[in-house]
Parts: sequence; C-alpha cells; structure tokens
Amino acid sequence: MDISILNKFKIIKKVFKIRITISPKELKVLQELCKEHGQAELYKKLHIEEEKYNKSITHKKTNATKKATKIRQEVAKKKIEASVNMMRMFNQKITIYSVAKEAQVSYNTALKYKDYITQNSK
Repeated sequence: MDISILNKFKIIKKVFKIRITISPKELKVLQELCKEHGQAELYKKLHIEEEKYNKSITHKKTNATKKATKIRQEVAKKKIEASVNMMRMFNQKITIYSVAKEAQVSYNTALKYKDYITQNSK
C-alpha cells in the first residue's frame, strides 16, 4: 500500500499533533504538492497558517526584537571586554575559546568580536 507524502503528513499531524517550522520556500512547495494531489483542505489550512504568521509580524514586535538583540549584543560585548582585561591582568593566554569560556558566552558569540580579542591579546 503506497501512502503519499501528503497523507503521511496528515496522519503524523493527527497522531502526534505536532508543530513544525518550515521556510517560506518549503511552504510554497508543500502548497504546490497539495494542489497537485487534490488536497484542497490541507492547502486551505496551510494558507490560513501562512496568513496568521504574516499578520503576527507587527512593527511593534519588530522594533522590540531589534531592541532586545541590541541589548543582548551589548551585554555580550561588555562580558568579552571584561574577560579580555582580566586575562591580560593575570597574563593568561587570550584566545577566542578562552575568552568565550571566561566570559560565559558561546564560541560563536566571541568569534564575532575576533578583531577586538586578537587586537588585545598582544
């Protein structure tokens, strides 16, 4: 018995009641598959979810997200600067990894300040 991908999707969703995150491009592909296989009900549900998502993006939320990101970046930068200064005072080896560990930030966050770290490691 051959079950199509759309039917599998419907079965999985009914059984597990899951929520998935897909890109806009993936959504369009899924909608096209629905059209091709006569899945009008699923297509309509996907379209409704897309509209809900688009309506949820407001100017206020966008500004709040930008503000929160800026504050998070500033906090990370201050932690990194403080860690570099402390490590210099105690003559510790300054690398991106050691600064990240000392500042308690991720390696990728510290990597964003690579120029500052390498400049102050001398």
